Amino acid sequence: MKLKLITVGCFFGLTLFAPALWAASLAAQESTETRGSKSNQEPAVEKVSDQPSITPVLMKPGKLIFSDSFEDDAIRPQWNPLHQTRWNVSKGALHGIPATEAFQKSRTKHNGGTPSSKLVVPVKDCILQMSFKLTGKMNGVHFGFNDGTFQSGTGHVGRVTFHKRDGISLIKDKNTKLENDQVEILTSDPFKIQSDQWYTFVLEIKGEQMVVQLKDGPTLTARHDRFRAPKSWINLPTRGGGEIYYDDVRLWAPLKE
Repeated sequence: MKLKLITVGCFFGLTLFAPALWAASLAAQESTETRGSKSNQEPAVEKVSDQPSITPVLMKPGKLIFSDSFEDDAIRPQWNPLHQTRWNVSKGALHGIPATEAFQKSRTKHNGGTPSSKLVVPVKDCILQMSFKLTGKMNGVHFGFNDGTFQSGTGHVGRVTFHKRDGISLIKDKNTKLENDQVEILTSDPFKIQSDQWYTFVLEIKGEQMVVQLKDGPTLTARHDRFRAPKSWINLPTRGGGEIYYDDVRLWAPLKE
């Protein structure tokens, strides 16, 4: 009789506690699955691709030499302001404004009336991708290469210009070491950019060739021996005052084949 009572008691005890044990087991299993599924989720913020958003035509991209998406407030040392123009990181982009009025009045040339800068990353052949936006009175923006200064090298090498009135041009710049050398507009397209709108382009330079592709816009191609010059930095002048924004800057060396 005593054995029967113990057996019955154990049975009822297990019956009472079984639902609780079952629920705890399910909760532990769901917790493990949830942790596993969270660890396998993709990051919420999409990373910017290390490949050009527009396929280059002169060469394949190799090593990524420089990139900047301006995720931090600090401006990297490769960005050098020119003519006392003022720069800061604003809303995830590099933002440039003219120099102070006092500085502008103190000079007759290179007075900082329009924001200008340079990106000091030496290259030879390369692929450059950038996004830009003009605001206010700004009516033009240039992206070019320099072989040092007029004194230390041969000066400006070549550039692409985007203008609200004159469209897009590929330009061969003057070699300051050659007598009577002149600036030449090699090719142009009437496509006109607008204020307060972002544009993305890919600019390639390889040997004597230069190609620019504007996303959802035209492609321009030009050739000149001047483009073979070494390139100490990327020159970034603007025209017309106002303000300029740059973003998603990428610079590649060509793929070695």
